[in-house]
Amino acid sequence: MTSLFAATTQFGAQMILAADFRAIGLITGAVVFVGFIALFLRNVFEAKAELGSEIELAANRAEYLSDEELETTKLDRSLTFALVLLTITSVILPFYWLGEPGRQEGAVDVLQETFVRRGTNLYQNGAQCVNCHGGGGVGGVAAYVYQDADGQFIGNASWVAPALNNVLHRYSDEEVTNVLNFGRPGSPMAAWGTPGGGPLTSQQLEYLIEYMGTFQVQSLDPLDINDPLLQVATLAADDPEYIAAQAAVDEAQADANALAADIRAEVQRSIDAGEFDTVGEAVFNLGLFSGYQAGSLSCARCHTAGWSLGATVVPNVLDDGIAACGGGDPSGIGFSLCGGVKERFPDDTWKDPRGGWLDPNDPLTNGPNGEAFVLADDLTQIGLDEKGNAMTNRSDAAGNPIPYTILSDGDLADCLYYSDLWEPAGIPANAYPFDPRIPLVTTDETGEGITPPFVDPPVLTEEGIGAEFDGEVITLGDRRIAAGCTVVEMPERTSNAHYDFIYNGANAGVGYGRGGQSGAGMMPAFGKILPPDLLQAVVDYEREEIEQR
Repeated sequence: MTSLFAATTQFGAQMILAADFRAIGLITGAVVFVGFIALFLRNVFEAKAELGSEIELAANRAEYLSDEELETTKLDRSLTFALVLLTITSVILPFYWLGEPGRQEGAVDVLQETFVRRGTNLYQNGAQCVNCHGGGGVGGVAAYVYQDADGQFIGNASWVAPALNNVLHRYSDEEVTNVLNFGRPGSPMAAWGTPGGGPLTSQQLEYLIEYMGTFQVQSLDPLDINDPLLQVATLAADDPEYIAAQAAVDEAQADANALAADIRAEVQRSIDAGEFDTVGEAVFNLGLFSGYQAGSLSCARCHTAGWSLGATVVPNVLDDGIAACGGGDPSGIGFSLCGGVKERFPDDTWKDPRGGWLDPNDPLTNGPNGEAFVLADDLTQIGLDEKGNAMTNRSDAAGNPIPYTILSDGDLADCLYYSDLWEPAGIPANAYPFDPRIPLVTTDETGEGITPPFVDPPVLTEEGIGAEFDGEVITLGDRRIAAGCTVVEMPERTSNAHYDFIYNGANAGVGYGRGGQSGAGMMPAFGKILPPDLLQAVVDYEREEIEQR
């Protein structure tokens, strides 16, 4: 039912009047226009016919209203009429102003709907992106002519066209536009934008990107998930807008949990099926055999020649001489990672707190008797053993030096006790596997600096995850608990820089690692679409296995 005014409760618990402000404006204009016409006609009909000469029609021929009437009755009528018009205007204008944000939002919504409608038509009919990337951007296949290194025809193949339902989590709008404009060398992805010689204008590319935004899967980024609550942070918890935002966050979190669980299940399935040996290798090649998300989450899709044609077409795609070695044809998209990972992100040590990378010839990092050191933020020398582990000044009961625990941000922790007792409900037991590289120091061991008995840290529950401790209890990256800790603040660790690069991707013209820079920013960011522990597994796989090739 449509009416000029209707009752609503959208603003708190108060009833306000919602109006069709365009209709009010038209009605007001019509009233003013009709009044003007009526006044004009009145003056015309009340005018007396001209009689006689100009002398007879002189202004003082007939007596007009007296001063008393002009200053009372006539003036009162005129002022009353003006007051009525002013009152109408003053009442209508605030309603008009109140409706301005709604009109602006409506205009944006209409414009977005137009973009999506046109983008849908381009995706499905115009540019026919659907033929390769599938309906809803779930991925598909594209025809590809397979050639050898000399460009000689080998055969026809089907190229795995990646899913686009996560592309806006992996790339910015500008980076997606760049790919649409210039295509992907070494792949069937052609240039579609006019700057690259394609048929689509920049406006049409905006239509496509707007449409792709309608079918993106849920981001795993906590900031994205909690954004609705951040927008209403100043409202009370019982405010309807806040309650709606909380419901949106809960739904987003449930979707994110489901997506993360699905990815983990695919990783585990591929290992159980014997397709891959480790979690890192499985994530690096995610979807090679199963086509999971059309390889869009796979590092190997760009860094392994022939990967996108599938293992049946290139059966040696996992051989050490091909896997992650990049380049080659087909798929010269990604750089070779073989033997170059630690060149870009050096051995797993710490940066120089004075800036740049540590110089192995710096006297601060080399002792007179061959000792090796890294530098804390305050330039304190931290001793390293022959394997590059940072060692504390303490020893265990057997006299062996105790290594520092490396925290997730690269800082060092010298802890008296570690506990692996935390197994909160709802988190898979294998979600955070125990890290054998970190030794356990138990309460019955004695040694320099350890005072037994030490009380076990508390067992955490899901409700207590956000609890604050007394400053001596730390939750480690593998979700164990460490207590009695002294923390040494360190600069960024090189493996952390490696992790951050995979997490954030490359930005055009911005340097990364040692001497790295991407001209177009085509290295995707996986931080919003892969769980953190799986990203770390990729870092470990690249540093420990691929680097050896």
